Order: sequence, then structure tokens, then C-alpha cells
Amino acid sequence: MILLLAAVLGLAIGLLSGGSLKNLRLYPLKVLLLPILALLIKTGASFLFHPQHGAVLVCLLQYGLLFAFLAFNIRRPVWPILVLLGTLSNFFVILLNGGRMPVSAALVGQLPQRLEQLQMNQIYAYCLADGQTLLPFLGDILRIGPEGTPFGFASVGDLLICVGVLILCKQLTRLSQSKEPQPTQPE
Repeated sequence: MILLLAAVLGLAIGLLSGGSLKNLRLYPLKVLLLPILALLIKTGASFLFHPQHGAVLVCLLQYGLLFAFLAFNIRRPVWPILVLLGTLSNFFVILLNGGRMPVSAALVGQLPQRLEQLQMNQIYAYCLADGQTLLPFLGDILRIGPEGTPFGFASVGDLLICVGVLILCKQLTRLSQSKEPQPTQPE
């Protein structure tokens, strides 16, 4: 949800600063299918698998695709580095916790049903952070939305990814300004 908001905000900033949607097709973004496939794998696994079954394998597949996408696009300005840092952060905390993103108990304290689901490991690829959690500060520790009815939770890695996506979406609209021919100097 917050990733979509970051993309929309980036497009809006780009358009308001003189960019154009026509530039979207001109940006040299490579293998966009990889992050889409990563999302489909994680979503499909949450529907097809019993909670937590295959979570490590799904994590490795999902993040392998994301790292490949970033490797193909690493020479673009700014955004790939931010997305890479966020992706690495999320990958390590999820992998080290058995393929599950730890969620802070303080965040879900006012949502008893969600708290119970996390305690019983009923939400695919998520777990409740506890004393055994590795790198809990990289887990979902930030609430998105009001305290009683949040839209969701996020990690520091998620925020880095969102900033990177915002920058990418702004760059997508501004391509023509950065690709204008440079005046040549007389010899």
C-alpha cells in the first residue's frame, strides 16, 4: 500500500515540476517483469501454502528476483541504491527469522485479532517479534495510519524502498529534460 502511495507521489511531483507521462515509455528501466514476478510469487504462496510452509524458499526466490532487477538497473541515478539498501534490510531480517517478517507487538496491541493471528503464526511470512527475534529493529516497527485503525505496518527497509520508488517515478516523468542535447563547444 505505501509503495503504491510512494509511486503516485513520485509521479505527481514529477508532473508538477514539468514532467510528462509520455516520458514513462522512454525511461530505460530494464526487466520490470522481475519485481512483478516476485510480488506474484509472494502473493501466490500466501494463498497456496499453509502459513509458514516454504517461507524461506519463497523469500529466497522473491528476493533473488528483486536483486536481479536491481542489478540490471544499478547504473540509474540514486533510486537503485536506496531500493537496494531497503531490500537488503528486509531480506536479512526475513531470512534470519525463518522466512518471516517480525512485527512489533506494540504495533498490534490494539488489534487483538491481528495479535492473535501473529501469535499463532497464521499470517504467511509474518511473525510476532519476541525475545528470540533476530534484528528486530529491521522488522515492521512503524505504524502506517492512525493508532486504533492503521493501514498497515512498515520497516525501515520499506521506507528506503518507498523513497527509492518515489525518486524513480519522478525520474520517469522527467526524462526529456535530462535527455536534451547538450550544446557543443566550438573547437
